[in-house]
Amino acid sequence: MKHKIVLCDHIHQDGIDILNKCQEVVLEHSYNLGFEDKLKSLNNASGIITRSSTPVNEQLLDAAPCLKVIVRAGVGVDNVDIDACSKRGIIVMNVPTSNTIAAVELTMTHMLNCVRSFTNCNNEFKNNIWKRENWYGIELKDKKLGIIGFGNIGSRVAIRAKSFDMNVIAYDPYIPPTKVTSLDMTYTKSFEDILKCDLITIHTPKNQETINMIDKNEIDKMKDGVILINCARGGLINEEALLQGVKNGKIAKAGIDVFSKEPATNHPFLDISNISVTPHVGANTIESQKRVAQSAANQLLDGVRGIAYKDALNLPVSPKDAPEELKTYFSLVQKIGFLASVLANSQIKRITLSAYGDISKYSKSLLSFCTVGVMNNITDNVNYVNAEFLAKDKKITLHHEPKDVVDNFKNKIKLDVVALDRNISISGSVFDN
Repeated sequence: MKHKIVLCDHIHQDGIDILNKCQEVVLEHSYNLGFEDKLKSLNNASGIITRSSTPVNEQLLDAAPCLKVIVRAGVGVDNVDIDACSKRGIIVMNVPTSNTIAAVELTMTHMLNCVRSFTNCNNEFKNNIWKRENWYGIELKDKKLGIIGFGNIGSRVAIRAKSFDMNVIAYDPYIPPTKVTSLDMTYTKSFEDILKCDLITIHTPKNQETINMIDKNEIDKMKDGVILINCARGGLINEEALLQGVKNGKIAKAGIDVFSKEPATNHPFLDISNISVTPHVGANTIESQKRVAQSAANQLLDGVRGIAYKDALNLPVSPKDAPEELKTYFSLVQKIGFLASVLANSQIKRITLSAYGDISKYSKSLLSFCTVGVMNNITDNVNYVNAEFLAKDKKITLHHEPKDVVDNFKNKIKLDVVALDRNISISGSVFDN
C-alpha cells in the first residue's frame, strides 16, 4: 500500500523531486487551494508537509484521520497545534537548521542597515538628492551587542558580530555559560545586563515565556538611542511598545522581519522611517530553500515508513540524545509498566517512576515509555506520542523522580502504582550484556 503525501504549502523543487522518485508514495499538491478545499485533499493522507501558511489545527486534523507524520518545512511551529497532534499520535517534526545561515545573514543585514541607514540613503539618492550630510551613521566597532537566545542562530550572529569588533553579551538560561565564554564573549544571567546594551537582537522560540519578552517596561530601562533587531518570531517584542519607543526617541532604529500577524500589510511600522522592515524573508535564500525542502522530504519519508523521526518535537526523547545503554531501560520500563498494569487489575490512580544513577536525568523520558506499557493493557492505539494524553484522559496522575544515588546497582528504575484497591511496586535494572 502506498503512502499518500500532501504538500499543503509549496517547497523547492528539489524536495518535490525526492518525493516523486519514491515508489512508495502518492504525492498530491494542495498548496494552490483555499483552506476548505485543502482539507478535502487530506482524506487518507499519511503525511503532510506544511509551512507557515497552513494552520495545523483541530479542523485540519479532523479532516485527516489517517495522518501519521507532519513536517514543518522550517524552524517555527507557531501554526501547528502540537498538543492536538500528540493526542492523536501524530509525530510533528521541523527542519531547525537548514535555514540557519540565511536567518543569521539577514540579522546582520538589518543590523548594518540600522547603523548606516542604507535603504533610506539609497532611496534618497535615487530620487536625485545628493546630501551626504544627511547620512551620518555609527560604527559597530566597540558597541555592546546583547543577544537574547544563544542557539543555532544567536550563536552564529555573535561570531559574526565579534568579527566587527563588537562586545557581545549573551542571555540564555538554557545553555551552559561556557558555550559563550569559550568564544571570548560575556555570559549573563541577568536580563538587566542585556537592556544596557547599544544594540539588542532576539533569537528565541515563540512560547508563553517569550511572548512580549521585550515590552514597555523593558524598553524604558534601555539606553537612549538603543537599536532593536527581531528576525526571529513576531510578538517577541511588543509592537505597540516598540512603536512608541521609536516615536519618543528612546529607540533610535529597529530592524524587523517578523510580525505578530502576517501578512503585515498596512502595518504602522511601514510609515516609520526609523524602522526598517522586510516581509518575513529570513529563510529566503536559494541555498536555504533547497536544504529545507530536501530535509523535509527525507524526514517525511522516514517518518511514514516508521524508520526515524529526526527533529521530532513531540517524542518522549530524541534518539540523538539517548545513549545506547538507555535504550535497554526504555524496553525494561515499558515491560514493567505493562506488568504493573496487569497486576493492578483495577482502576489506576497514580504512577510514579523513580530513576536512580546515571539514567536519573532521563526520568521524564523513562516515564513516557513506562506509560506506554501501562496504557497498552488498558486501551488500544497507544504510541509514544499519545500515551501520556491517554493516561490523563483516564484521570491517571503521572510523576517522575530523578535520584542521583543508588545502592548496589549502576542504574535502577522503580515503579510505584496506586490503584483502586492495591498498591504495586516493581524495581528493575539492566546488567552488562
